[in-house]
Amino acid sequence: MPPKVYFIKSAIEDGEKVISDKAMRLFKEAGFAKCFKKNDFTAVKIHIGEKGNKTYIKAPCLKGLIDELVGLKTKPFLTDTSTLYLGKRHNAIDHSLLAAEHGFDVKGLGIPFIPPDGIFGTSETVVRIDPSSLRSAEASGVYLNKEVSIAYDIARVQSILAISHVTGHIGTCFAATLKTLGMGCASRKGKMRQHSAFKPSVDTDKCVGCGECYRHCPEAAINMEDLKAHIDKDKCVGCAECLAVCRFDAVQHDWDKDIKILECNIAEHAKGVLAGKEGRAAFINFAISITKDCDCMGNPDHNIVKDIGILGSTDPVAVDAAAIDLMEKTAGKPLDKISEYPNLNGKWQIEHAEKIGLGSRKYTLIEIG
Repeated sequence: MPPKVYFIKSAIEDGEKVISDKAMRLFKEAGFAKCFKKNDFTAVKIHIGEKGNKTYIKAPCLKGLIDELVGLKTKPFLTDTSTLYLGKRHNAIDHSLLAAEHGFDVKGLGIPFIPPDGIFGTSETVVRIDPSSLRSAEASGVYLNKEVSIAYDIARVQSILAISHVTGHIGTCFAATLKTLGMGCASRKGKMRQHSAFKPSVDTDKCVGCGECYRHCPEAAINMEDLKAHIDKDKCVGCAECLAVCRFDAVQHDWDKDIKILECNIAEHAKGVLAGKEGRAAFINFAISITKDCDCMGNPDHNIVKDIGILGSTDPVAVDAAAIDLMEKTAGKPLDKISEYPNLNGKWQIEHAEKIGLGSRKYTLIEIG
C-alpha cells in the first residue's frame, strides 16, 4: 500500500498564526503523534534562514507543531548543523545567536536551539549503511558510501521532526526533506563528502578578475593569479559559494556528472540520519514562498511558483515526490523549468533514495479540507 502524504492548502497571505494552526492540524490529521513518545529527545530539524534572508519559514509558523510535541511530553529542541561556507551559521556560537535573532529559541518558541554537531561542526557519529536492507536484489551495488558521517546528537536522539522549506537550489535544483536530512543533519565531514564530486573550474576568458569568488571561498582554495581566478581543486570542498557569487558565468562544472553524485550522496546521508529511527520520524514540507534558491542565500529571493501549501508524511521520499508533483501541476511545467536551473535534475535524489529503500515515490495524497 502506497504511503500517505497529507496536504493542506496554505499561502503566505494566510499569516503566521493561520499557517501555524494549519500545520498543527496536519500533524494531528496525519497521526504523527504515534512517532513521538514521552521523554523522547526529539530533534526538530529546521532552517533558521541565513543573515539577510527574508523568505525562510518564520518561527511563529512552527509554533503549533512545537506545542504538539510539548503536549506529548517529549523533550524537543530546535536544531541545525553548521555550514561549510562562511556566514552566520558557520559555527554553533554564531548560529545560535542568529537563531535567537530570528525567533528560533526559548523566547520565541518555548524550546532551545541546540546545534547537534558541536561548536565547530565536527562532532559526529559514523553510521554504516546496510545494503542488506535494500528492497530488491536489483538495487545492490548502487551505494556510493558504505558509511556516512552524521551529527553526533542527531544520531542519538530517539525521534525527529524534520521541517523543511521547499525551494529551488543552485546545486540540486530542488530542496526539501531529503536535503534537510542528508545535508542538514550531516557533520562537516559528511557535508564535504557529499560535495566531493562538485569541483568547479574557472573559464578565464569570462573571468573579469572582480575577486568576489576569492573573497567568499571558505577554504582559501581560490587565488587571483594574473588578475584571474584559479581554483585549487585539492583545497576545494565543493561548497559552490564561488558559483553562487559569480555574476559573469565564469565558474563552471560538469552538471550531469557532479550533480547526480551530489544528489545520491544526499540520499545516502539521509538514510544514515534515519537509521534506528524507523517509525520515529515525521516530515513536513512547507511549499510556500518557493524561491529560486534555498534559505542559505543571504539576499532576498524571488518566488518561482505560487504558494501551494503544507505537506506531511512519515515517508521522506513520498513527501518530496508529492511536493514536486504539486509544483509541476501548479506551474504547468517540469521541475527543471520551474527552478530556473535547466541543467539540473532535482529528481535524482528521490530516485536514489527509493533505490536504497528509504521510501517510495508512489503515494496516496490526502487533502485536508
